Amino acid sequence: MKTPTIRFTNILITFLILIPHIACTQTINEQITELLKNHLVEKGKRPVHNIMLYLKNDSNDFEYHNGLGIRGRDKTPINKDYQYRIASITKTFIAIIILQLYEEGKIDIDSSITDYIKKKQYAGIEDLHIYKKENHTNTITIRMLLNHTSGIADVFNDTRFRWNLSVFFKPSKQYNAQSFFYKYYKYNLNKNPHNLPGAGYNYTDIGYMVLGFIIESVTGNNLPYVLRNRIIVPLNMKNTYFEYYEPSTGHGKQIDAFLNRINFTKKVNTSYEWAGGGLISTTKELGVFFEKLFTNQLFKYEKTLDLMIDTSLASKFGVDYGLGIAKYVFNDTVFYGHSGFYGSFTAYSPDKKIIFSANIGQVNPPYNTGKLIEQILSTVVN
Repeated sequence: MKTPTIRFTNILITFLILIPHIACTQTINEQITELLKNHLVEKGKRPVHNIMLYLKNDSNDFEYHNGLGIRGRDKTPINKDYQYRIASITKTFIAIIILQLYEEGKIDIDSSITDYIKKKQYAGIEDLHIYKKENHTNTITIRMLLNHTSGIADVFNDTRFRWNLSVFFKPSKQYNAQSFFYKYYKYNLNKNPHNLPGAGYNYTDIGYMVLGFIIESVTGNNLPYVLRNRIIVPLNMKNTYFEYYEPSTGHGKQIDAFLNRINFTKKVNTSYEWAGGGLISTTKELGVFFEKLFTNQLFKYEKTLDLMIDTSLASKFGVDYGLGIAKYVFNDTVFYGHSGFYGSFTAYSPDKKIIFSANIGQVNPPYNTGKLIEQILSTVVN
């Protein structure tokens, strides 16, 4: 009779130990949910109709996954699995593919971009960077495109008013990579770079569009195909796809993202995003994507990841940006990740093994999202 008694005692002790942990976990989940609810904004000039969040802390087995609010165009309640436009988080995918090709010896990231793309393939590429009437295109390296130090101007930031007018006058216009790239030259941005190659930092989607061209040129396949076969399929990302450039995958439920009161998802064809920000995904799939990146499932060698997260070149200009990935510090904890225009943000802490993946359906929310992230992470980290 002693053995059953010992087993029962052990089970009872284990159960009593777990009770505070379960209660604590429930309390944390409730706190986070209440915090998110308080940041939903139904009315006003900058409504936030929906918020989605995926959190995971491997060090203490904590996990939170939720979607709150409504779709946006109507009052359909959303859930945790809704898809959304991840925008510039796409750049991390592009950078990974470039670095995979680097590992395979197919490109040298410190070689000129003109070694891999020719004017016959992409019109105007030879005149990409003309600084003070001198052409410096040949001195732009792939690394400079990856960390935004090429000096190349940006359509969205440098000609914002003109670009926004063109979008709002023709919101349904379908672009391809070449037709959008043409805008860069139409606006004379090639003759107005921010700095000499390598001499400054300027965030630019055009640089990542050129990286997309390089991927297509080196692999001989279109960019959506390469993304799917190198990352999306191997990581089993069933709800992730390249919007406008391949058939949609997954359940097909997508939240609406707003720019102030404008429903961008419903009213604007964003096919111009392409390599700079064209992917659709979910909070959990993006969170797992970054976790897989930092657990050596996307590169052959650890040193490649070290190369990617090295922010030393851009930090000289006051920015903690590596190769397609940024460095963030929240509550003294270092995270690596990326943000996106339509309210998305995903990051991973290699030291604490914490995933943070969120989407707020508003480009310009009426509060400081950085503080909201810190509030949530302070709970999870502790």
